[in-house]
Amino acid sequence: MPRKHVGNQQLSPSYPLKPKPMTFQLRTTLLCTLAAAFLLMPSQASAQRRTKASQNGLPTPVVNSTPDTPARQAPTDHPTTDSRLITINDQAPTNQHTRGNINNLYAEGIDISHHQHHIDWDQVATEPISYVYIKATEGRTFVDDRYARNISEARRVGLSVGSYHFYRPNTPWQEQFANMTNIVKVEEQDLVPLIDVEVRGNVSESKFIADLKLFIQAVESHYGKRPLIYSGQHFYNKHLAGHFPQHQFMIARYNADRPLLSDGKDYIMWQYSERGRVSGISTNVDRSRIIGDFSLRELGM
Repeated sequence: MPRKHVGNQQLSPSYPLKPKPMTFQLRTTLLCTLAAAFLLMPSQASAQRRTKASQNGLPTPVVNSTPDTPARQAPTDHPTTDSRLITINDQAPTNQHTRGNINNLYAEGIDISHHQHHIDWDQVATEPISYVYIKATEGRTFVDDRYARNISEARRVGLSVGSYHFYRPNTPWQEQFANMTNIVKVEEQDLVPLIDVEVRGNVSESKFIADLKLFIQAVESHYGKRPLIYSGQHFYNKHLAGHFPQHQFMIARYNADRPLLSDGKDYIMWQYSERGRVSGISTNVDRSRIIGDFSLRELGM
C-alpha cells in the first residue's frame, strides 16, 4: 500500500486510527447546545402560529372604553374621534332584526321625524351611527305620518331604534298616554321610549311636574322600562332639576361644551347638533352621542 506525504514528512500507512476520547469540557458544551435548541422549539412554533393566524386574517378585537372629556370645540357633523368600536363580546347587527337589537358599533345616533321627509335608510346605514329615535306621537291625537315606514326601514338596515312622544303639558296626560301606546308597539322597540319635554305650556309649575310624573310612571308600567327623557340644558335646569333622579336623560346643548346640569346629574346622551348632515337624509338632522362610560345597552328593551 503506498504511503501518503505532507511536505517532506512521511506518514504512516492509511489504516484506521483510534479516535481520541471526548474531553469532559467538549461533552458538556455539546449537551448544553442540544438542550438550548430543544427549549427554543416551542416558542418558534408559537411564533409561526401567530404569523400564520395574522396571514389568515383572523380578527383582532379593538376596544375603546376611554371616557369622554368635555369638547374644546363644537363637534362636527361627522362621528367624533371617540366613537367606540364594537367590543369583543358584542355582536354585529344582522338582517334578521328582532326586538331588543343593540347595535353597539358606534357612540353616535340621530333622531328624526316627518320634518326629514323621505329618508333613504340604506344610505343612512352607511354612516357610522348605531341608533335612531323616531317621532311617533305628540299630544292627544297627533301621529307622525312617516313613523310606520321609518321604524320599519330603520330596523331593516340594522340600526337600534326607539320611539318618542312629544309631551304637551296643556293636554291631559291620560289622553297623551292613550295616543302614544296606541302607536308605539312594545314588540317593535329596541330602545326604551323617549319622552320629549321642552315646553311647560300655561299650567302651573306644580301641575306640570305632577302630571309629567304620572305620565312617565304610566309609560314605565306599560313598556316595562323607565323611559328616556329628553330636554334642553336650560329647560332642565329651570324646571326638571331634581325631579327624576332615577331616569336617564338626553340633554341638548348646541355648543362647544357639554351640557352642565344644576343638580349635578349625569346623563347618558348629549344632543350636540341640530344641523347634522347624514347620507340618505336631504335635510339637517339632530345628532347625538353616548357619553362617558355609558353604553347603549343601558337603554335596551
